[in-house]
Amino acid sequence: MTRLVLALLLFPALALADFAEDFKTTRATKDHAAMVKLLESAAKTEADNPEYYALASNYWWSFAGEINLSTKPAAKGEPSIRDKDSGEEVGSISTNGDLDPSLRKKAVDLTGTGFAKFPRRLDIGLGHAHVRLKTGDAKGAVATLRQILKLAATPGNEFLWTANAPLPAPAGEFLPEAIQGYTAPLFQAETEESDALCKELLDATVAAFPEHPYAYNLLAALADAKGDKEESYRFLKLAAEKAPEDVLILNNLADAHRDRGKKEEAIAAYEKILKLDPDGDAAAAAREELGKLRATSAE
Repeated sequence: MTRLVLALLLFPALALADFAEDFKTTRATKDHAAMVKLLESAAKTEADNPEYYALASNYWWSFAGEINLSTKPAAKGEPSIRDKDSGEEVGSISTNGDLDPSLRKKAVDLTGTGFAKFPRRLDIGLGHAHVRLKTGDAKGAVATLRQILKLAATPGNEFLWTANAPLPAPAGEFLPEAIQGYTAPLFQAETEESDALCKELLDATVAAFPEHPYAYNLLAALADAKGDKEESYRFLKLAAEKAPEDVLILNNLADAHRDRGKKEEAIAAYEKILKLDPDGDAAAAAREELGKLRATSAE
């Protein structure tokens, strides 16, 4: 290998490290003006460096979340500070992002540009989905995650993590579990729109990773919330087939067996929970349900 080729191979890694080190050093000073200067310069010099988009967006998102205490009255929707004796309002609490919404938009724009340029950098893509969801753009967050899932089905390229390192776990394990962090809050929002987006994302996850159990388990919960008990039961059985030793899924399936009068199946599932995790959170409930089922069987 020639020295020139070797230098070209090493340059991307060195560039990543150089900017990351400058960022780390400047951030440690807690000098916001210095950080702004660094990031403004890097916007030109590091435009082809994925670390710029990952680190700069992280900085602006964190800075937007920093808390400000003020003696000014609280604006509508803001928490107030009250005198502990009189109870009278003496000030307000806000974040930098509340005072300047453009700060959060910087994070959205940076992760969006970074994801477009480096679609295999999963930390940037997931980061873009996260900030879109947190800024109220649930539809945009789901669209981003669906793009990632589509990429996951494309052979020949592997996802990367921070500093272009490999993912912390295989994509077939890591990505569905990461997406659970987005489907769960959509499910918990309990609106017609969030339920539709949740199902859209769950269906896409199942299409990309049909052997992973998490999406089936939440599809069961979603169906149950809609009153479709049989569809919920079908998804729970699918989830248990994919992960026969997952205690949470087993507990949900055991409850579903019990509710359908399938005592033998319910008892077997509760007993399996006790065998797998006798001291876990689900064990006490499993013992209680087993006692009830065995009591009714003895009558």
